[in-house]
Amino acid sequence: MNENASQNWKSIMHQILLRDDPPKTTHNVFNTLVHTCTEQDVKFDATAAVEYWWHLARLGVIALAKFADLRPHRDLREVVLTERGRHLLELGQKSPHDPDKYCDAVRERVGGDADRLAMTYLDEAVGAWTAGLDRASVVMLGVACERLVFLLVQAIIAAGIEPWSAKMEKMLTRDYPKVSPLFELVRKCLTQLRTEGKLPGPLGDAIDRRLSAIFDHARGLRNNSGHPTGVEVSHGDAEAGLLLFPDFYALVHDLCRHLPTPPEGPK
Repeated sequence: MNENASQNWKSIMHQILLRDDPPKTTHNVFNTLVHTCTEQDVKFDATAAVEYWWHLARLGVIALAKFADLRPHRDLREVVLTERGRHLLELGQKSPHDPDKYCDAVRERVGGDADRLAMTYLDEAVGAWTAGLDRASVVMLGVACERLVFLLVQAIIAAGIEPWSAKMEKMLTRDYPKVSPLFELVRKCLTQLRTEGKLPGPLGDAIDRRLSAIFDHARGLRNNSGHPTGVEVSHGDAEAGLLLFPDFYALVHDLCRHLPTPPEGPK
């Protein structure tokens, strides 16, 4: 039996949907799915597969046309893979349409050493997105990003990188430290390390291009949605934030690992 068998039948379903060969009906999709799973010795859960099928329909990945009288268009398949659905399925594990696989992929990118609290907020962000609650999704994603900023702050303090460590430690003594001023200190600290050649080139280059850009995007959406501004958040905006998060987490993780060694204490 395959090691990752519990997830493989979903991948097989995605491959079947992405094929262009007609006809694509619910009957044919599931027949092909069962046959392929049997042939490849992949564990198959029929109840879970039916539930996942309707999960894809709720997300707009597939449209089911059988209910409509479309006799002038007999070439229309019973199951239509939408343009949005093709985009999501082709993204594979990077896409939040399969929450378990998406979150597992995030954990893998940080070597399995994922922060429990950050992943809890991410899980809620994905759940809200799949339910169409886009404002709630970007708020939870923003909180997950803020959690990662606090982890980076703690790593800088532990590394004793002055004057930034002392400034951050002082700011953390407040009951509710604001994340934006903390992130600005983080950015300045990392920029100094880059200038001094104390960060690997790719990480130094990513400070403005990726770290700041992704945080600003997530923070902006969170602020608009976490306050009664009335600002609309599109499903695409919420999805974009989720697609950017794995890269943001991987970058924060790598930065924490490559900070200078803490100075030795007095002998």
